[in-house]
Amino acid sequence: MPAVTLEIAESLARAALSEWGFDDSAPLVLLKNRENFVYRLDADGLAYVVRVHRQGYHSDAELACELDFVRALHAEGVSVPEFIPAPDGSGFVVVGDARTGGRHQVDLQRLIPNSGMFGDERSAVAGTADLDPADFRRLGRLLGELHAATERSGYTMAVPRDDWDLEGLIGSEPAWGDPLRLAELAGEDRALVARAIERVRARLDAYGTPAHRFGPIHADLTPENVLRTETGLVIIDFDDFAAGWHLFDLATALYFFTPHPRAAEYRCALFTGYESVRPLDAADHDVFPAVLLARGLTYLGWSADRRGEPTAEWHAGTVLPHVVRLARRLLDD
Repeated sequence: MPAVTLEIAESLARAALSEWGFDDSAPLVLLKNRENFVYRLDADGLAYVVRVHRQGYHSDAELACELDFVRALHAEGVSVPEFIPAPDGSGFVVVGDARTGGRHQVDLQRLIPNSGMFGDERSAVAGTADLDPADFRRLGRLLGELHAATERSGYTMAVPRDDWDLEGLIGSEPAWGDPLRLAELAGEDRALVARAIERVRARLDAYGTPAHRFGPIHADLTPENVLRTETGLVIIDFDDFAAGWHLFDLATALYFFTPHPRAAEYRCALFTGYESVRPLDAADHDVFPAVLLARGLTYLGWSADRRGEPTAEWHAGTVLPHVVRLARRLLDD
């Protein structure tokens, strides 16, 4: 089957338009091409987002579970996207054939007017991102609202997904791949990280998975997955949502900023905002360095399996030393 080129992806998006009753020649503008192809659609005086999912990333049941979760959050007043159901009531449509690389899931949501993303990973790691700690307080509060709404709604996972538990993070077959397989992680650094993985396992095992610490989370709260709008921050892209530690969302929000000169300020502000909604205890603060390292390890595993891709090479060449430093700090603690 052919690779999903930009041309094929657009043809898939256009095939889906008619399912919602739109003209398949309506203007489409590519907004993002990473795991999924994301387009802006302007039709009937309104603006939408059309998302062509990476083939095989989630089953139909898993994707339906994701969209149900976002709808539950939206109903609770959390700032998340609003999805448009297909005419048959399902959350997405399936299009494609052998010519277009097989079946693909496509969903539709209302465009969120915004002034850009919260930030970006590369300037965060480089230390050049010029963010105010108040940004992190607002983000922390939004994360607290997300987790509080999840508990309040009583949402439970309809179908299993790749959980961000011990096995998903640092098990024998981690959800995003084995970080120790990254070729650049070698010698003393590799041995150090291997020891740190065992420390992470021990701390998270002792921390446990009670409901006030562990449940459905976003799991990919990078700076690119938070939009700035006139009414506040909005969380997007729940592709990797599953059950995990609530702290994992905070760790993801901070991870790329850990090399930043203002990292300590940003961390304090994020936690201050979060605790204004959901207070944490001493055990939460004590285990956070282990959760932060676990987040970093997932990116190394992801990169080990995607060599040649620009983002994977960036992690292997630029971000890796910061992960080693996090591992050393955890062992020295």
